[in-house]
Amino acid sequence: MKKHLGMLGIILGFVVGWGVPSSQAYEVWVADQSDTAKKSGGFLYIYDGEQLAADPAKAKPTFTLDVAKEVNDFCQKSTQKNVRRPHMIFVTKDQKHALVSFLSGHVLVMDTASKKPIACLSTGKNVHAAWPTPDQSMVIAANIPEKKLIRIWTNYQEGTFSYDPQNDVLDLKALEGGERPDNAPICPITEATSTYAFVTLRGGGLLVVNVKDTPMTVTTTLTHNEIHPAGCGGYQIGNTMYLNSGGGWPIAPLSYDIYAIDLSGLPNSVSSKLISTRDTQFSDSHGLSAVGNYLWNVDRAGNMIEVIDSISNFSVNMIQLVGPHSNDPAPDLIEFAPDGKYAFVNLRGPNPLTGNNKGVQNAKGSTPGLAVIKVVNAGKSGEVIGIARLTHMVDGKETADPHGLAVVGP
Repeated sequence: MKKHLGMLGIILGFVVGWGVPSSQAYEVWVADQSDTAKKSGGFLYIYDGEQLAADPAKAKPTFTLDVAKEVNDFCQKSTQKNVRRPHMIFVTKDQKHALVSFLSGHVLVMDTASKKPIACLSTGKNVHAAWPTPDQSMVIAANIPEKKLIRIWTNYQEGTFSYDPQNDVLDLKALEGGERPDNAPICPITEATSTYAFVTLRGGGLLVVNVKDTPMTVTTTLTHNEIHPAGCGGYQIGNTMYLNSGGGWPIAPLSYDIYAIDLSGLPNSVSSKLISTRDTQFSDSHGLSAVGNYLWNVDRAGNMIEVIDSISNFSVNMIQLVGPHSNDPAPDLIEFAPDGKYAFVNLRGPNPLTGNNKGVQNAKGSTPGLAVIKVVNAGKSGEVIGIARLTHMVDGKETADPHGLAVVGP
């Protein structure tokens, strides 16, 4: 249980520079948001996936990058400002490029093989998430403080990345109203055809945006009563998009709902069905992914993972993460190994920098790092096998705060 309810290292060897690609089948990338320079920086750690799964406690990164150094210099040349707090990592469908979003407003494009930066763009005050479309023609970025959705055109072969402030920026504040009182975008989750982005909102509700239109257009919406605030997890199975709601914000310090969104009515309409809720409990929904027919939804505050059978849309299991490896893991995001045998979950630190409401400490954890979970019963259950700890001590204070997470497969 969390301490606020009244219940109850050493830095891994740094490899500075661009490194060499792993020869193993897949890698696990995780970002630490803690500053490595004055109001700038952060770490990017890359693990050999097979080594991490074999012995999490002894696994060390094969590559470590202090983004206050080479990455900051690279981004300074194109944006004239420092990078700070790497927050999310997404990988293109062909696994060749990683998109790292920074809360300083930067979107960094990296080559996953060489680990080198290819491009760095500034999209304003903040980028919470930069989502690559499946067709790899665009990246859709969510700017929370300025309430803007930005479309970045991507040509990975030619190495060109750009957006037009007139035609590729959608002002979501102008669309606010009683049914959607706060249109700050949290995550822009695109569906399989790369046509529609499902934009979750800080104040609740949902905007479905046609990202192929110029300018981008909102095709249909759901209200804050139909979709609760600040969801970030999204995953499509067949003709259903699964979304969640989450906590950490003043409007919703704690929130936990999972919705099934029927896509058959697009572009004219969508319908939502609430398939699980823990809103009355100490719960905070955040990461969402799937293995086989099973959705795994992370409860950051409750220290659990709920398993949903996507065939019936019934909740079939709760995986408890508190145990011998951690008394308060604060799980956040989740990704699966390419073969589906293991799940990787980033664990927040004792001083979370984002997504935490201090009144409830929904994102505060005791063991910053990466949890490795063995997938059991074809995805219906899982067993925690260990944690790869991350640490960043500053003046005797643990500042490590892992957040962004991605698996780069073959």
